[in-house]
Amino acid sequence: MYYNIKKKNSKERRIFLKKIAVILMRKNSKGLLDKNIKLFCERPLCFYTIDIAIDSKKFDEIWISSDSEEYLNLCEGEYGNRCKYIKRAKDVSLDSSTTFETLEFLFKDIKENFIFMNLQVTSPLRKVEHIHTAFDMFKDCDHLVSFTKPKLSKSLFMGEKKGYLVPSCHGGNYRRQDEPYYIYPNGSIWMSTKNNYLRDKTFYTNKTKVYEMDKIYSYDIDDKLDFEICENLYKNYIK
Repeated sequence: MYYNIKKKNSKERRIFLKKIAVILMRKNSKGLLDKNIKLFCERPLCFYTIDIAIDSKKFDEIWISSDSEEYLNLCEGEYGNRCKYIKRAKDVSLDSSTTFETLEFLFKDIKENFIFMNLQVTSPLRKVEHIHTAFDMFKDCDHLVSFTKPKLSKSLFMGEKKGYLVPSCHGGNYRRQDEPYYIYPNGSIWMSTKNNYLRDKTFYTNKTKVYEMDKIYSYDIDDKLDFEICENLYKNYIK
């Protein structure tokens, strides 16, 4: 049975708010076909994120949302009533659909406020401890996002025009030690409250708390090579 979201009442103080894990899975991914259910170390990739959400014991509800009945049935067959399964409309499941459009579709008819954590299926190397740390940090902020340090310095990226290089400004005097400190979102954890997120329409504001995760846990699967790298890391380091 697919879960129909209903209106409920709840206290607005954050300590009393319901805590929900949101796991989004779209069919027909372009970089790697059906990557969300592709076998990863002999189990569907999406199961690793669902397992972590359940094992963390931090969530009152775990929502699995997809445009695919096949995906939802696969998850329901494995997890039963431990999760809620939400079929979403095709028009918010397109290549061009934004995260905000998808989450707005899930949240717009719910009156109560709640804390939610958006957990991306293509980040299978996160651990239970990362969920716990994020909850511990989610204070005195509107949103929380996981980040990591980039492998390459921003100034090393250059342009190209008509087959010729457009050099960066550092020339031959580049020293990595002199570079400003940069981070980028690693795709593992986005956290907010429903009211804050629908108000800002983004997780990224000057009231977003930075949760920096180690590089080994920060790989995001987009294509076949990413998939193979993450499988190797999981087998040899994470598991």
